[in-house]
Amino acid sequence: MPEYNRFTTGNFSLNEMVTTANFVIYLIELLFCFIACPINIMFIVIITNTSTLHRNLRILLISTCVADAIYAVSRYMILIPLIVAYLFNTEISSVNYCWLAKSLHHWVLAVSGISFFVVVMERGLASFLYRTYESESCYQSGFILTGFQWTYAFLIVVVNQVDLIGTPRIYPRLPCQVEYTTGRAIAICVTAGFIWNVIAVLTFRKMVKFNRKLFRQRSFKLKNLTEIYQICENVKSISLLFPILVVMVVSNIVSTFTISISVVVYIMVRETPENERISIMTLVTGRGNEISQIYDICAVMTKLAFCWAIRSHPDLYKAWKSLFGTSKVNPKKCEEVGDVIGLDGKKLTFTVIEETQHHFDHLAETWR
Repeated sequence: MPEYNRFTTGNFSLNEMVTTANFVIYLIELLFCFIACPINIMFIVIITNTSTLHRNLRILLISTCVADAIYAVSRYMILIPLIVAYLFNTEISSVNYCWLAKSLHHWVLAVSGISFFVVVMERGLASFLYRTYESESCYQSGFILTGFQWTYAFLIVVVNQVDLIGTPRIYPRLPCQVEYTTGRAIAICVTAGFIWNVIAVLTFRKMVKFNRKLFRQRSFKLKNLTEIYQICENVKSISLLFPILVVMVVSNIVSTFTISISVVVYIMVRETPENERISIMTLVTGRGNEISQIYDICAVMTKLAFCWAIRSHPDLYKAWKSLFGTSKVNPKKCEEVGDVIGLDGKKLTFTVIEETQHHFDHLAETWR
């Protein structure tokens, strides 16, 4: 009973509010965030400078890397005051500071949660509108999808804050331990995320079938070389980016499962008296809410997994290795080789663009 009363009254010192289990998990998470932030920044530079991905796709991948880098920063903002409280029994944060840090944290989490949807939508547009996708008007779709991604995530945060108005804090915690969210807001976020991912999976399946069908028929149904190039590029990009898409789906599933724990616990105790509800939830989830930290660990590991999945793309991986001097992005640039002229007076060496054009010119002559 004395320990139960302490749950009810919050009769803990500052360093007791952060349990030893909390502290150990915080250190592990800080290490992962320390690795994830610079890696995502590196990939922002790599994806920005690459020319092997469509511009709209590059915009969406950069958006995801930006969100992941900001996520790591927001976790540092939350965890450092808690570690200081555990080590030195001192509170260095405030409610406003922690509210801002957690709102930023929730915002970029929601952005990452819808990344799979917007990437599939972009590739879907490239597939279903292959005849006109290279036109100037379609170049705006990357910005539109990115704007939708961040606006949707911001609205999730707004809904959460509106629902939070008037909610009492019964069980005292440190400001950065308080979850500035409600069970209803979490349920809405989980449901919306599930719907977006179902739509994305169905679209992806239809898109793959559509591209395969066109790819098989292109030699006798298509006469426009631009269309042929677009279809080949769609098939190639989907194949190379498949590991990234898998990571996005798996991370969304894991995140949905772990974040649902809080909702399930809330549903289990919602019929109990208000003054006992938080105490019972604390007994179930741990005094330091250690169960919810499973979600935090999974979230930061998916940020690392996303960067690892980008390595599956040969050109991006070569650019990644070039940052450390282990590979040259284009070693032929360092060689000064003169043009080789054939007996007919035509060049036998080409640039990448000239070689691509020569390839399709040859196909055009063959198909006539």
